[in-house]
This record gives sequence, C-alpha cells and structure tokens, in this order.
Amino acid sequence: MKLSNIFICTMVPIFIASCAHKSATPIKIEEPPQIEMDPLSVLMQQTESNNPYVVNAKDQLQKLLQSQNFNEYISNEGILKCVNDPNQSACVLNFYLNEYYNLKYNIQIKKIIEDKQIEHKIELSKINATQANIQKYCDLSADFTAAIYTNNNSKISTFQTLFKMNKGDLSILHTKILKDNYSHFLIDENPSILQEMKTEFMEKCVNDPKNNIINYLNIFR
Repeated sequence: MKLSNIFICTMVPIFIASCAHKSATPIKIEEPPQIEMDPLSVLMQQTESNNPYVVNAKDQLQKLLQSQNFNEYISNEGILKCVNDPNQSACVLNFYLNEYYNLKYNIQIKKIIEDKQIEHKIELSKINATQANIQKYCDLSADFTAAIYTNNNSKISTFQTLFKMNKGDLSILHTKILKDNYSHFLIDENPSILQEMKTEFMEKCVNDPKNNIINYLNIFR
C-alpha cells in the first residue's frame, strides 16, 4: 500500500472521532431569569384574592387619596407589617379601614378650619351699617336685581364679587327672580319700567335694609 493511502486511512478515523466528540458535547440552554415580585405586590395579590372586603376597603381609600401615589403611601404608612401577620387578610383590611377613617376625619377637620378662616375673613371685611352705607348698598342691590332681570352676565359677575356671594347664593337669588313672571312680563313689554321698579325697591330697602339688601349679613356688622 502506498504511503499516502496509509496516511489518509489513519487521519479519517481521527477526524470522525473528533467530530463525534464535538457533537456529543451537550448544548447548554439558558433559562430566563426569574422576576422576583416585591413584597407589597405579593401581599396585595394574596390578600385581595377572592376577598371583596379587602378590595372594597382598598378602593375607597384610593378614591379618598385621589392623585397621590397609592402604593408609596401605604408602604410609608406601614402596610408591610402585615407580611408577617398570621392572618394577612384581616391585617390588611384593618389597615385600609383605619387609614380611610383617619384620613376622612383629618379632611373634615381641615374643611372646618378652612370654613372658620373664611368666616373670620368675612367678619373682618364687614362694614358698619351707617346710613350712607345702607343707601349705597340699597342702590347696588337694585342694580344687581335689574342685571339679573335683564340677564346682564357681565354686571352679574361684578356684583357677585362685590356682594361676597358664592355660586349657591347666586343660584338662590337667580331662582327667586326668575319666578317673578309678572315683573318679567312688564319688563319685556316696557324696559323703561325697570327704573320705576328700582325707585320702589329703594324706598322699601332703606326702611328695611336687613331684608332687602342682598347678602346683608355678609356685608354689615
């Protein structure tokens, strides 16, 4: 046999063995990394599952908090203490309810304080019921009433501020004047009658300012 043939015959088995060795090497499959849930998410998931009481308590607290970051808020307030509680659902439910009622109470107290501050500011801004001031506000009340009769929105807005009226007060005044169908009929027939109505109002107002000056109690001491 030729030397070259012997060389080829020798190399072929070695090459095959080498390939077999490579193909026999196991392919390592990388598993996707496991995502760990944070303790709060786990706690919420476990306690809300099939428990409408916890879900409802959570929802009403969220509504009360409105735009605040809910998860951050409850974490800061200590909900994660329930993680180690033997009865997690009861712990979380109590947490939500306590937070809700505490917050609601604080909001109510804040509203009372704000209302008192507004009342105090109004009281400080009141003027003395001198004859000149009464005459002035009787005249302004007559003009205010005429503006409502004629739907003069620009004047109505100005008078609302001047008479320290909120939307509710203005709505009541609007309703009262709109019910006066007879006066509306007279004004529609003869707009100049407004001046006569104003004169009559002024006489009545000067004699009984408390019941005729618009929003009297918020204007005079």
